Amino acid sequence: MKKFNEKQILNLIVSKFGNKNMEPYIGKDDISIIPLNSLNSSSNEVNDDKFLAVTCDMLVEHTDVPPKMTFEQIARKSVVSSVSDLVSKGIMPKAALISLGLPKSLKNSGISKLINGLSLASEEFGIEIIGGDINESKEIIIDCCMFGTLSSIANIPRRNGACIGDYVVVSGIFGYSSSGLKILMNNLPSPDSYFRKRSVDSVLKPYPSYEFGIFIANYFSSSMDSSDGLASSLYELSKESGVNLLIEEDKIPIPSKLKEFLSINNLDFHDLVFYGGEEYNIVGTISEKNILEISKVLKLHHLKLYIIGKVVSGNGRVFVLTSDGNKKLLKNKGYTHFT
Repeated sequence: MKKFNEKQILNLIVSKFGNKNMEPYIGKDDISIIPLNSLNSSSNEVNDDKFLAVTCDMLVEHTDVPPKMTFEQIARKSVVSSVSDLVSKGIMPKAALISLGLPKSLKNSGISKLINGLSLASEEFGIEIIGGDINESKEIIIDCCMFGTLSSIANIPRRNGACIGDYVVVSGIFGYSSSGLKILMNNLPSPDSYFRKRSVDSVLKPYPSYEFGIFIANYFSSSMDSSDGLASSLYELSKESGVNLLIEEDKIPIPSKLKEFLSINNLDFHDLVFYGGEEYNIVGTISEKNILEISKVLKLHHLKLYIIGKVVSGNGRVFVLTSDGNKKLLKNKGYTHFT
């Protein structure tokens, strides 16, 4: 039998342990939402008016740490992944539990730098680190379990909420992180120093779409982050919602020098833009009505939203209109463990 990949293992866990009596947010949405019964002191009635949002993400050195990443950056990246999961749903992160697996060979200076990186990340994103666990391991492993609270789940976008006629939107540029990883791994030439620095920085110090998520995500009909790749995210939204997505290749925001980088290194556009991953952008769908409603919010907070396609009828596939006018089925691939 063919070995399970990451998503198949996750689906198996959800099928075994998903609690049908709880908010159906377990597993597939990267976050889980738990109702908290709060006691009304005046009437002694129990009200389900508070919810706890929980997510966790594990960083493993040999799969998640690229060359030249410092200990501080390793620790920060472990926090960024969980921040991105929460803010893609419009939920502000509040606290985290951090568990460390550390090899015996790691020097005291390395341990101190990891702790310092966690401290800096907690300050950067306003998160209290409230505990965790430490164990011995063969390589650096950091597990971050992060929490946020909310008073209502009415406007939290799921992956299955995309409706025919909605716009497909993204919060940022695609292509820098894939380019940066190839530069770090293979020392590839770059069009100019700015492209090289921006690409490498996007790998070593990724930034989640924090403000965009907090102020805009609640207007979405569906959403998730793009940490596993743009194509993978688009397919998740289309399959969960039971619709097709039609993406216009020319509307995807990319670096101005990306095509030059592709040309001089003989690389493929789709590999870097659709299949690379770890941009930590938000990918979502939004109605035409809400597009109009958020224009003032975007302007007020100096945020950009990029419309890259439409939601159309179908059964979970993603098509791309290429620059030459052809309509092609996009491959469903991205970064997945155990593949």
